Amino acid sequence: MHSNYKVLIIDDDAEVRRSLVHLFERAKWQVSELSNALNGVKKIISINPDIVISDVKMPNVSGLQLFEETLASESCPPFIFVSAHADVAMAVKAMQQGAYSFLEKPFDPKRLLMAAQNAAKQCRLQRQNHQLHAQIAALSGLDQLLVGNSPALVKVRGELHQYAQILAPVMLHGETGSGKELAARALHNLSQHSSQPFVTVDCSVMAMDHFGAMMFGSSTQETCYLQAAEGGTLFLDEPSALSNKQQAALLRVVDTGQYHPSDSIAVKHANVRIVSATNGSVEQQIVSGQLREDLAFRLNNFAITMPSLRDFSDDIYMLFNYFSEHYFRLYGTPIVPLDTEDISSIMAHTWPGNVRELKHLAERRVVRSQQGDSSVSLAMRQVEGNHNNANKSMLRPAVAAFERALIAQSLIDHEGKMEVVAESLGIGRRTLNEKMVKLDLDKSSFL
Repeated sequence: MHSNYKVLIIDDDAEVRRSLVHLFERAKWQVSELSNALNGVKKIISINPDIVISDVKMPNVSGLQLFEETLASESCPPFIFVSAHADVAMAVKAMQQGAYSFLEKPFDPKRLLMAAQNAAKQCRLQRQNHQLHAQIAALSGLDQLLVGNSPALVKVRGELHQYAQILAPVMLHGETGSGKELAARALHNLSQHSSQPFVTVDCSVMAMDHFGAMMFGSSTQETCYLQAAEGGTLFLDEPSALSNKQQAALLRVVDTGQYHPSDSIAVKHANVRIVSATNGSVEQQIVSGQLREDLAFRLNNFAITMPSLRDFSDDIYMLFNYFSEHYFRLYGTPIVPLDTEDISSIMAHTWPGNVRELKHLAERRVVRSQQGDSSVSLAMRQVEGNHNNANKSMLRPAVAAFERALIAQSLIDHEGKMEVVAESLGIGRRTLNEKMVKLDLDKSSFL
């Protein structure tokens, strides 16, 4: 048996409880016990057991009631019920609700230990999987980068997960502020090399005279970009800004993994995955001579296009609320809901800075709120003022996008229950149906 497994035993029969404690202690388990289920939820939260073994019928709070209460918590360990013959129906009901197993008294100790070990192993795996997904989401920044339900975002999410598993170069295309570096970090953090370095090289500010030493090293410079990224990812931002000669040197690394320091003929090997990004057209860069065709072919073999905020305007309202809630929690400030003028401003704005601009605006608004600025909507008016006010021709599509966002969010919140959705929006069911047809909203795509 696994000596690290933890079990909580709950039984009002002292003799049964002692025998269970003895059984599991002999198997080298960490054992805790309770004589009733009154404080069962608190005990489960405090010790986080891998499994709970409980009697079904007990005074005050039954084992089944405890199980139902625990199900409502964030982490419910597997339950194995031991029951007298008269309680079998209740134990079966518990299994229908998700309990792991039940054994009728008197039970076979070996069978109980085997069931407990399997349940505990399953619990550990589920917890590790949940923790891994949480770590990946936090590391990759996908939760901040790709909030929304638009087809463009769904496509990018799929491509990031798919391309993270390959070692070939990937090029990210997109406007300034669309999240290319975050996507590059996501590719790295979702890969098998996530524990290794992620190194960014801004090619547009690279000093021409120092490129060789900084990228490939020299006798006087111990560390270079390729060495710093060894085993991990080298992110090249705007490689077309490099000279033709510099691009040729990079081409050799991409092709063969080999390079030599700027003042040496010694051959070195680079074990790096190269990800690049550009906010321009690769085809035009090749035609103009900015980017070597052979380098472009290798860097752009796998490409991901980051959508601009205009491409998923239906999600702007949802995304702004997401960032706002994040910053309200971060700064410990009460949530200040958007008013009608605020909503009109963010929906009509063209967002030339894309998601980065939206995120920064959400943070500025929260900071103003924290500072006691009652006119926090001025942050929204700033969006209009910086760009000669919103174009009035944008009003109709902005209103339509806003309606789509509200209806979509309500469909998600209320699991597609149309009567409840209509009531939450303050409109009739028929009006809701007409709007969904007019706005080309498919309920199934949000469930």
